[in-house]
Amino acid sequence: MIRLLTLAAALLAAAPPLARAGEGVGALTRAPELLEAVEPDYPEAARAAGVTGVVALELELSDAGEVVSAEVTGSADHGLDEAALAAARRLRFTPAEIDGKPAAVRIAYRFEFRLAAPEDAPAPPELRGRVLERGTRLPVAGALVRAEPAAGEGRSTYTDRDGRFALAGVPAGPVAVTVEDGAHRPLRSMEEVRAGEALEATYWVARAAGPGEYEAVVVGEREAREVSRVALSAGEVRRVPGASGDAVKVLQNLPGVARPPGPSGQLVVRGGNPRDTRVYVDGQRVPQVFHFGGLTSVYASDLLQDVEFEPGNFGVRTGRAIGGRVNLVTRDPGEHSHALADVNLYHATALVEGTTAAGVGVALAARRSYADAILTRAAEQSDDGPGMRVAPRYYDLQAKAAWHPGPDDTVRLDVFGSDDRMVLTGVAREELRDVALLEYGTRFSVATLRWAHRASEATRVEVSAGGDWQDATIRAGDAYQERSRVFTGSVRSEVRHAAAPWLDLAAGVDGGWAPSARVEVTAPPFPPPGQVPSPQEPPRRYRARIEGAEGGAFLEATWKPAAGVAIVPGIRADAQRLLGTRTWADPRVAARWQLRASTALTAAAGLYHQSPPLAYLTEEWGNPALRPEGAWQYSAGVEQRLLPRLTVGVQLFAKRLFDLALPSDATVVRDGVEVPERFSSRGTGRARGAELLLRWEPGARFTGWLATSWSRTRRGQAVGGERLEDEGDAYDQPLNLVAVGSWELPELWDGLSAGFRLRAGSGNPYEPVRAAVYDADADAYRPLETGRRSARMPAFFQLDVRADKKWTYRTWTFAAYLEIQNATARENAEAVAWNHDYTRRGWVTGLPFFPAFGLRAEY
Repeated sequence: MIRLLTLAAALLAAAPPLARAGEGVGALTRAPELLEAVEPDYPEAARAAGVTGVVALELELSDAGEVVSAEVTGSADHGLDEAALAAARRLRFTPAEIDGKPAAVRIAYRFEFRLAAPEDAPAPPELRGRVLERGTRLPVAGALVRAEPAAGEGRSTYTDRDGRFALAGVPAGPVAVTVEDGAHRPLRSMEEVRAGEALEATYWVARAAGPGEYEAVVVGEREAREVSRVALSAGEVRRVPGASGDAVKVLQNLPGVARPPGPSGQLVVRGGNPRDTRVYVDGQRVPQVFHFGGLTSVYASDLLQDVEFEPGNFGVRTGRAIGGRVNLVTRDPGEHSHALADVNLYHATALVEGTTAAGVGVALAARRSYADAILTRAAEQSDDGPGMRVAPRYYDLQAKAAWHPGPDDTVRLDVFGSDDRMVLTGVAREELRDVALLEYGTRFSVATLRWAHRASEATRVEVSAGGDWQDATIRAGDAYQERSRVFTGSVRSEVRHAAAPWLDLAAGVDGGWAPSARVEVTAPPFPPPGQVPSPQEPPRRYRARIEGAEGGAFLEATWKPAAGVAIVPGIRADAQRLLGTRTWADPRVAARWQLRASTALTAAAGLYHQSPPLAYLTEEWGNPALRPEGAWQYSAGVEQRLLPRLTVGVQLFAKRLFDLALPSDATVVRDGVEVPERFSSRGTGRARGAELLLRWEPGARFTGWLATSWSRTRRGQAVGGERLEDEGDAYDQPLNLVAVGSWELPELWDGLSAGFRLRAGSGNPYEPVRAAVYDADADAYRPLETGRRSARMPAFFQLDVRADKKWTYRTWTFAAYLEIQNATARENAEAVAWNHDYTRRGWVTGLPFFPAFGLRAEY
C-alpha cells in the first residue's frame, strides 16, 4: 500500500509565488488554490525495491490557473521524477492574483512518495479532521494546524483544498491544538489523544474583519492588457450604499459611466447613447440588464463570478456596438451546498445550489417584487390617482448546471428569464389627458449551452449555442401601440492557441438569426425638423414578419516583443441582413507596457460599427438606405500603485462619431417615387474626456474608491425632429464624481459595518423653449424646438448611507441592513416640466428620501 502526501496547500499558503525571470513582482493579493488533486502512479520498480522519496517541483501556472510547465528542482530518481512530472501536468488551480489581477506565476510544489507501514504494525496515535469557516461551512485551505503535547515533540501540517488535515505520531495525552490562517481569527483548543486511537475533530474558524467574502465579483475589463481592472469582493459589492447589493448597479459608480436620466437604469458610457453599449450574460446578448425603474439587474448577483466592463476600446472578440461592453460571467454552481434568502422593501430573493450524485453542479435562483401589492392597495384608497390594473412588478429566474466529464472538458447550461409589467388606467394629467391607459410590459427568456475544451497544453476551444425569446408590449392609449415577439438563435466559437512564448493567437465567429419576428406598431410619424406634428394626420401602422441575421468573424494576436510589453492587434468583419444588407470591417489595436511592478502604461485605437435602430430602417418611419453608424475610438492611460493597498488609474479617451442616423426634411426617390427621406446618415459627433480612479483595495478594515470623470460630448448637427429616444448632447455631463467608503466596526458591535456613497455632478442639458404656437386643431400649445440643448439643469448631489449587522453561527449566517438613499432629501432635477403655454418652467425631481430595510439568511 502507498501513502502519498501532496503538500500543495502548505506551500501555497506559506510562500508567495516565484516571479518570472526578468519581471517585477507586485503584491500577491490571492494565492492559487488546488482545485483537482492528482495521485501519481508509484513506479513498480521503486515499489519493489522499497524506494521512497520527495520530488520537489517548480510549476508555472497560467493566469487561468492551469499548469503550463513543470521542472524538477529536487530529484528522487528511480522513476519518481517522471511520475511526479506526469501527475503535476494534470493539476488544476484557481488563478493567482497579483495586485488584484489574475497573473501567471510560478509556485513550489512537491510530491512525497512513502510506502505505508506493514498492516500488522500498530497504527500510531493520529489527530485528523477538517477546518471549516463559521457561517459559510466552506473548507479553509492552507490553514496551519499545530499540535503541542504536554510532553514530547509537537507536530504541524497544513489543510488541503477540502480543509482536511492529518497529524501522525502525536503522543498520547493532553494536546494543545492551534489553527492559524491569515484570513481568519486564530483558534485554540485542548484535546485528549488516547493511545491506539485516532481523534477526529472539526474546527470552526471565524473570518477576520476586513478582507470581505471568499468569492469575488470582478468588475472591470476582460483583459488587463487593454484597460484598467477593478476587483470587488462579493461582500464589498453587497454593502455599497445605493446599489442594493447588486453587482451590476455598481457599474454606475465607476469612471466613464454617467448618471442615468431618472430611475431608468440605463448605462450611459462615455457620453454615448444607452443603445451604443451592449450587455451580455456569458457572451449571450440580453435585451435589458435592469428591471423596471432600474431598481435591480435581471440576474442574481450571487451567481456571478465576473462583471466584465469595458467603457471603450474593447477587443475584436465583440462587435456591432460603438459604445461600451458589459458581460456578466456566471460562476459554476455546486462547489458546496448553499442556500440563501434575502428580503427587502421591494423584492425577495431565494437561491439554492448543490451537487448531484453524478457530480453535476446545479443552482436555482428566483426573485419577485411585491411593490405591486403595496401600490395597488394605495391606489384603491386614492380618489384622484390613476387606477392600477397591474402595478409595477417584476420577477426573474435563473437555473444553472455545470458538469466536468473529464479533466479537459466542461459543459455548462444556463437558463434564465425576466418579466416586467405595469398597467395604469384612468390617467388624467396635463400632458397625458387624452391617454386612458398606459401599459408597459417586457419579458424574455434565454437558454445557452457551452462547451470548453482543452485540446492541448497550448490550445483551448470554446463553443456555445443558444436562443432567446422576447415579448414586449408598449401602449399609450390609442396614440401609440407596439407589440413585438422575437425568437433569436445564436452561436459562438473561439479557438485560442499559444503559438510561442511571445505569441498567442485567437480566432472565432459569432452570430445570431431571427427566423421569424412579429412586429406590430401603430404610431404617428416623426415630424421633420422645424415642424410641429399635425393632429389631423392619422397614425401609421406597421405589421410585418421580419427575418434577419447578423454575424461576424475575428482574428486577434497577442505579441510580446519584450518583457512587460504586450501588443494586441486584431481585425473583425461583420454583416447584417435586416431590412437591407450592411457590412463593415473593424481593425483594432491595444498595447500595454509594464514599466515596473507598480507602474503600467496602456493605449488603444480602433474602429467600431453598429446598425441603426430598426424603426429608422423602415419605410414608414425611416430610411432603409441608412448606413451603419460608426466610431473611431482612442484611449491612453497609466496605472500606478502608490501604497500596498492604494492604487490610482488615469484614462484619457476620444471618440469621433460618423454616419449617425439624423432626422431629415429632404426628399429622395425610392422605387421611382419621390418620398420623404425622414432620416439620413449625415450625423457626426465627438466625445473626449479623462477618468480617474483612486482606490483603497479590500483586505483591511476600510475599503472604498473615488471615481471622477471629466468629459464633453458634442454632435456636429442639432438633433431636431422627434426620435425614439433622447440622443446627441442629451447625455453630456462634463463632471461626475462618486466617492464610496465602507468600514468594519467590530469595536462597536461584532459584525457591524457602515458605509456611504456620495455622488455629485453636472446637471443634464436641455433645450429652453423660446416660443410656442397655439394649435387650434389640437387645442394645445406646441413648442418651437431647434434641437440645440443650450441650457443645463441644476447640479446633482446625492448622499446614500448604509449599515449592516451580521450574526455568524456555526453553519449559517443572518444579516440585517438599513439603506437610505438621498439621505439629505435633496430635490434633484431629472427633467423639465412646462406649463400649458410654455411660459413657465419647473423641474421633475428624482428619488426622494428613500429608506429600505432588509434581512438576509445564508446557509
